[in-house]
Amino acid sequence: MSSVLTAALAAALSFPSPTLPAAPPSEWTQTGYGPGLTYYNPYENRLTPASVNAISQRWEIPTQGAPECEVGREPLAGDGRIYTSDPGGIGAYDPATGARRWHVSLQRRGVTRMAFAEGILVALTYACDNQHSFLSAYRAATGQRLWEIPLGAPTQDMIVDRGVVVVDTRPDFETSTVAHRLTTGARMWKLFGTRGDGLLSAQGRILLRTEGQGSRAVDIKTGATIWHTPEDWYAVGSNPSGSRFYIGGRNGGLSAIDSINGNVAWNSAWPAHSVTADEERLYFPRYRSVISLDAKTGRKLWSVHLPDGAGQPVRAGRLLYSPSGMGHPLSIVDAVTGQAMKGGMPSEQNYPPAVAGGRLFLTDGNRLRAYY
Repeated sequence: MSSVLTAALAAALSFPSPTLPAAPPSEWTQTGYGPGLTYYNPYENRLTPASVNAISQRWEIPTQGAPECEVGREPLAGDGRIYTSDPGGIGAYDPATGARRWHVSLQRRGVTRMAFAEGILVALTYACDNQHSFLSAYRAATGQRLWEIPLGAPTQDMIVDRGVVVVDTRPDFETSTVAHRLTTGARMWKLFGTRGDGLLSAQGRILLRTEGQGSRAVDIKTGATIWHTPEDWYAVGSNPSGSRFYIGGRNGGLSAIDSINGNVAWNSAWPAHSVTADEERLYFPRYRSVISLDAKTGRKLWSVHLPDGAGQPVRAGRLLYSPSGMGHPLSIVDAVTGQAMKGGMPSEQNYPPAVAGGRLFLTDGNRLRAYY
């Protein structure tokens, strides 16, 4: 080897290799995993078909203390903590042991939604008279309250994306969609007469309905209309990249539309009130089954039969978790093939599981259980 080549090789070896960016952590930061309501955690790599059969229950905690008012919510996982409703308020817990790290007392109030973003835990809560709602933000590490806003009307849905908190009022009151700044709670915009009926953000685009005036996609930061259609569309999910809304309200079936311009990619006859989506497949509950469709065409791929009514499935680590009925066994199958895994934990149709950090979290509204 010539001295020139030797010197060049030595110089190349003296420089450190470029560092690849670390993969995002496996977290579950909002109802439905994130603002897109995909119910799909793409970063879970510890609970897999090879490991899931060996998990067992490790701890259990109560999630509500006053049944006449409080309703237990499904948990969130982020920044090394589990956030959940607990007796008398909201708490943060150690995901490995179930030990409580902090607690916020909510007198005569229940929890409707929670979301974790940018080190902040946002909670949409309701008064026990069912006539008042509150939007509150807490420092996720300590539970310190940052701000709280009484909302003008009872509110039932919330998402957080791009530093914006968006809420939807209940349909039996004056309908409106309102956006607040995550860090301060300051109002950013308000639209009257609109509803999400499946509030989600597909890369910063929200699909809203206005009675008798069709549907429109709006920008989450400004509320400005991106596109409009006379069709009565409502979002039942989106894909992980945010390039598509999956919608109901079109001939009674499920459709895929381009979130940028509203163009229809495909229509199917399958009615679906909610979906779980990765980039290649869709999954949705129907009666006592979970059905998988091809995301490119809407063609049926396979279905899995459950012992009772099917709840919202969850996709993580190449596995699909499907709750069934009240106390019936949780179905766990290979998300690509539908092949059954062990499963069998008690599940609840109305409470989808959360899967993050190698742990499976299940609640029935009264107790939260952790498996790993």
